This record gives sequence, C-alpha cells and structure tokens, in this order.
Amino acid sequence: MSDFMHMHKIMGFGCLVHYGFRFYYKFKYGSMFFNAYDISPLIHLSLSVSSLLFKVPTFRLSSKTIIWKELQFHNMIFTSRSIFIMYHSMLFKELNPVYYVTRLGIIVIHHYFADLISNKYQNYNKTTTRDIPDNIQNKMISNINKKFYATSQIVATTNLLITNNQDNAFAIMFPIQFSTFLMTLVRKGYINNNAWHLLYGLSLTLPYLINYNVITNSNTKLYISLLHIFMRLILRTNKYYNFAVVTLSYIYSSK
Repeated sequence: MSDFMHMHKIMGFGCLVHYGFRFYYKFKYGSMFFNAYDISPLIHLSLSVSSLLFKVPTFRLSSKTIIWKELQFHNMIFTSRSIFIMYHSMLFKELNPVYYVTRLGIIVIHHYFADLISNKYQNYNKTTTRDIPDNIQNKMISNINKKFYATSQIVATTNLLITNNQDNAFAIMFPIQFSTFLMTLVRKGYINNNAWHLLYGLSLTLPYLINYNVITNSNTKLYISLLHIFMRLILRTNKYYNFAVVTLSYIYSSK
C-alpha cells in the first residue's frame, strides 16, 4: 500500500509542529494547556497507526537503523500508552489509590501487548532501541548509550505510573515517535546510524528537562525512580513486579 494523498507525511509534519508548539508553551508558561476535550493527542496515535500503510521488513536488519515490524507495532503501542495516560490524568478528579491502580492497569496492558509483539517478531533477543546498530568504534560510548536508553525507559514508565500531569505523558511520547521519523531519514540516506543515536539521545533529554522541578522537589518520586532502576537493571526483577512495587510504594508513601 502507499501513502494515499500523502496523508502520513502531512500528519507527520503536523505532529512535529504540534510537539514544537506544546514544548514552547511548557517552557514559556509552565503548561502545555491540554484539556479533556482536546483531540490533538489522537492525531499522534493516528500517525502511528497510519504507518501500517507501508510495508516494512518483518525482522530487523543488523546493519542499518530502519523500521521493522516489531518496532512499528511498539511505536503504536507506546504512543497509545502515553495518550491513555494523558486522558486518564485529565479525566480523574481525585488522586487516590484507585487513580494509581488504574494507571498501573493501563501500563500493564500496553506492555503485555508489546511483549506479545516481541514474542512474534523479535530476533536474536535484541531490544527495540538499545540494540539499534551504530558505527561507534569506542565500545564504552556505545555501552553508555545503551544504559542511558534503558534508564530513560525505566524513568519514563515510573513517571507515567506515579505522576498526575498530562504534559509528562506527552513529553514521553515524543522520543517514541521521533525515533521512527529518524529511521525514515536513515532509510532515505539523509542521516547515518550514528546521527540517529545522537538525535534520539537528545530527544530523550526533553522529559528530564520538563520534569526537572518534579525530580528536584519530590524526593519520593526521585527515590522510587532510583528503586525502579535498581530493581530492573541490577536485580533484573520482572518488570510487571516492578510496576506493582512502584505503584504500591508511591501509594503508601503518599498517605
């Protein structure tokens, strides 16, 4: 199938501009000004779904950073995760245990679907982002990149589980969609593998910048994020167990 009337390209450009406006509002006014009646986040999900118009390799290529089937579906799933969390934040009026447990449910369901996709399309037991090919000769830099990607993913999930600001979920969605846009640029020869890693890494810093005040002003959220990183990367505990621990720890600490 092809991009009928260039709808995917038009939505892609529109979404990039939309990200730019919302980040501008956030840095200038401290808010992205979303509300429960705002349908603009759904356009981002439509962009991810419209990628199904294009035929992509069933399995990843070991030498080039281009979109393959597992990543294509993961992009849709994790974009959906952010959007569900955004509307959850906007529609819930009271922060109570039900609020956090339902967020946990949203996260678990999306990660379960992502695992189903990985079980079908993953090869060589590689992760979708940490094992993206590069041409970096210095292995230490390559390993630092992988650790940063892994840490950022864990911090992002922690953020989605225990924060109540829809702007955070939108910021977390940006690197997910931006990464596939960059892969399109790699496929067309505009950038190389290393440029993909550089630009993707920079996009991952945006949620940290936006959440700087949360990180520095809330010791509880900081400690729970560090606990999540420790459990997942050092102890290698099951991620669903970790999600539950993060949620219950925050509920208990908020009493």
